[in-house]
Amino acid sequence: MKILCATDFTPRARAAAKVAIDLVRRTAGSVELVHVVVEPNADLQASMFLGGAIGQEIRESLNLKLVAESREVSGGSEVALTYHLGEGDPVGSLLARAKTIGADLIVLGAQGHSAAERFILGSTAERMVRRADRPVLIVPPGVAGLGRADDGKGALRVMTALDGQPTSDGGVGFVGRLRSETVCDVTFLRLYWPVEEYARLGLTGERDLAAPDPEVVADLERTLRTQVGVLSGTGKVVYAVEPAWGEPASRLFVAANEHDADLIVMGAESRHGWARLAHPPVSSRVATHAFGIPVVFVPAPPPDESRRGVPGIFTVLAPTDLSTSGNRAVPFAYSMVSARGGVVELCHVHERSLPNPPYAYDRPEDMLGSAERARVESALRALVPAEAARVGITTHVTVIDGGKAAEAITQAAERLVVDAIVLASHGRGGALRSLLGSVSHAVVRHARHPVLVVPSGPVHGSSDVEKKGGA
Repeated sequence: MKILCATDFTPRARAAAKVAIDLVRRTAGSVELVHVVVEPNADLQASMFLGGAIGQEIRESLNLKLVAESREVSGGSEVALTYHLGEGDPVGSLLARAKTIGADLIVLGAQGHSAAERFILGSTAERMVRRADRPVLIVPPGVAGLGRADDGKGALRVMTALDGQPTSDGGVGFVGRLRSETVCDVTFLRLYWPVEEYARLGLTGERDLAAPDPEVVADLERTLRTQVGVLSGTGKVVYAVEPAWGEPASRLFVAANEHDADLIVMGAESRHGWARLAHPPVSSRVATHAFGIPVVFVPAPPPDESRRGVPGIFTVLAPTDLSTSGNRAVPFAYSMVSARGGVVELCHVHERSLPNPPYAYDRPEDMLGSAERARVESALRALVPAEAARVGITTHVTVIDGGKAAEAITQAAERLVVDAIVLASHGRGGALRSLLGSVSHAVVRHARHPVLVVPSGPVHGSSDVEKKGGA
């Protein structure tokens, strides 16, 4: 691993350099120490200042300091270590140098002290994370090295924070590359806000808000494993899904300490303008307030054009109210998976009022009895086409007891991890639709999955079927 490490000759910059050297010892890589000097006035004055006789003396003095710093941070060990003196804007100069030497990682210390001819590391850390086109490792106060004092022979303990979004995919790739060069025990962490997940999955009944919820953990761990895929390299892999209250950045460091991590890896969000003011990225807060554990911020990878193609549909949710119109959509659900086989989740929602919030306690009023539930399940199974099993289609039957139909359907799609939703439109229009609303219309608006709506009239072909692509 080739590392560019920024220095302003302060103790915190020296600690960052030692972390960089610890890392190249493990990966058989190289380090280049870079100091950026800038005249506090204008860039033009800085160039004139450094170009004259006084500038030459300053360059020679700083080069000698870089030589001495290199010897100090290497501790006499044999590592490939070079140095470079730059000038201009700190972030721009470091990024340009990283591109020139093909650095795999940029390392810098947080909260450096400002002075003329010194580059202010503390204020630069957050800007570097936001602008960098490659991973950036921030070494906060309280860090003396990377990992345990085991001469780099033990496994590096890495915690990788994922949130299910593409911005965090780069972290998975970085960990895979790191594991190909050194042994890493990795914990993939997903922090969740309980109230948000209960609402997304439609979970009801009394729940412990402070403890990990088994249903939420099962759903998010499945998402974690899908996002990580097959991880290259050597070392243990653990998946952790934990509830989080309060500020996400603080909870991340608490979790890292609980899991005894040597290094945190997370995606670098790059919001700008109003979006950045309205929703400050978690990565920026981590970069600003990091303490005790080094953090690697990895930019999102570019879109992989090779993976784009026709998406496969293997699991389809087919909700019906068991009316003649509602049942019309069921055969279309089976047709979507008939070519290669798959799963159809037949679903019926028994609408009734739920407590507010629904995860606080149970409300037995109007709840389905066992006999009524059995009758509904039997009616759903009667809708299964005779040839379904023969062509490799499995049917699951679900009865949702409580809630509003549209909301319950979108929540069921999340719980059951379906690829598409197929449902019928009852054809309400005009004033009736304005008064009562439309279940199909609400599902189309709120679902995060593709939705196919079968109209109430005769269906002659795909052109008569309304389609909606979800995120």
